[in-house]
Amino acid sequence: MNLPPETLQLKNGKTCILRSAQAEDAARMIAYMKRMLNETPYLLRTSEEFDYTVEAEAEVLARKRDDPRALMILAETGGEIIAVSDVTPLSNKSRTLHRAVLGMSVRRDYWQMGIGSAMMERLIAHAEDAGFEQIELEVVASNRRAIGLYTKYGFQVYGTRPHGLKYADGTYADDYLMRREL
Repeated sequence: MNLPPETLQLKNGKTCILRSAQAEDAARMIAYMKRMLNETPYLLRTSEEFDYTVEAEAEVLARKRDDPRALMILAETGGEIIAVSDVTPLSNKSRTLHRAVLGMSVRRDYWQMGIGSAMMERLIAHAEDAGFEQIELEVVASNRRAIGLYTKYGFQVYGTRPHGLKYADGTYADDYLMRREL
């Protein structure tokens, strides 16, 4: 699915562009992900584990762009990617065609600027248009900002996965399983 570029006014008075991710964004997406994986403990892998080539990332982006039920959005300003989000089918199996999975990350220096809300509104609208009946996500239980955003948009916790993530220092983090009916 393709979201045409649109300008978003941020709470700090600056602007960013929201648009669908394209295959041509692959190198910048890899740089963004490596930065994010070093910036936050809330993602599922480390930057060392993110070993996509530009070609492989371009294929992933093209596949998502060409899937009418998927939508991957990026936010950029000054040529830099500052946030990425997506909603994709859980699987292509008949018994799960009603379920979508949502993911989102926003650079720390752009938290609380309205980007997450703008992305959520577009992802939810797309999921409804695509015929999904529910959207699901996983979030680290200590990620209060993300949980607040998801709750604001009607997501509810329906379970907890104890020790969902294990960090290099041997500590654990629980995951919340959240869903929103459409």
